[in-house]
Amino acid sequence: MTAAEFDGRDPLHATIQSTGRFVWANLVSVVLISVGWFFASLPVVTVGPATVGAYRAVLSLREDDGDGIDGDAVWTTVREQFVHATLIGLVPLAILAIAATYGVTYLTTGTLVSGLLALVGVYTAAYICLVWVPTFVGLAEGETVADAVTAGYRWTARHAVGAVALAVVTVVLFVVSSLLTVALALLFAGVAFAFHVEFVTAVSEIDRLDGQTVET
Repeated sequence: MTAAEFDGRDPLHATIQSTGRFVWANLVSVVLISVGWFFASLPVVTVGPATVGAYRAVLSLREDDGDGIDGDAVWTTVREQFVHATLIGLVPLAILAIAATYGVTYLTTGTLVSGLLALVGVYTAAYICLVWVPTFVGLAEGETVADAVTAGYRWTARHAVGAVALAVVTVVLFVVSSLLTVALALLFAGVAFAFHVEFVTAVSEIDRLDGQTVET
C-alpha cells in the first residue's frame, strides 16, 4: 500500500484492509510462506533467517509481477543475511531466557529483586521484538545490518503508538490462529508478515513524503 492510498484514513485500519486483500489475492503463496517459516523456525536458532526469508517472500509478492514468490531472491537474501539475522534473532530469545530464570527464582524464593528483573527482561525483549520488525524488513530489502538496525530503532521510536498497534494486531492474529489449531502453521506467519510489511513500508513512505513537503 502506498501513502496515497491512505486518503486520510486511519493508517492501521487501511493497512488491515490492504493486507486482507493481499492475502486473499495470494492465498496459496501466503500459506507456503507460513508453512515454510513454521518448519524453518523449529530449531529456534534459525528463527532469524527464516523471518528474513519470509519477509523477502512477501516483498516479492508485493512487486506484482504475477510470477508468485521469487524463490531465487528469497534464497539469495537468506544466504547474504544468514549470520546477521541469526544473531539478532537470538537476542530477544536470550533475554527471555534470562527473564524466565529470574521469574523462577521469584516464584521459589519470593525475592522482589528477582521479580522486578524478570519484568524488566520481558519488557526489554518485547521492545526489541518491536524494533526487529522494521529491522528485518530492512534486511529483507537488502540493507546492511547497521542501517537496518538503526532504521528499525528510529522507526519504532518515531511511531511508538503504531508499533504498539502492530504488536496488538500480531498477538490477535496469533491467538486466533492458535484457536483454529492448524491455521497457526498454515496462515499465521504469512498473514502477520504481510501485515508488517504493508504497515512498515506505508508509514515509512508517509514519513518520506512529509519530509519532502517540509523541505518545499
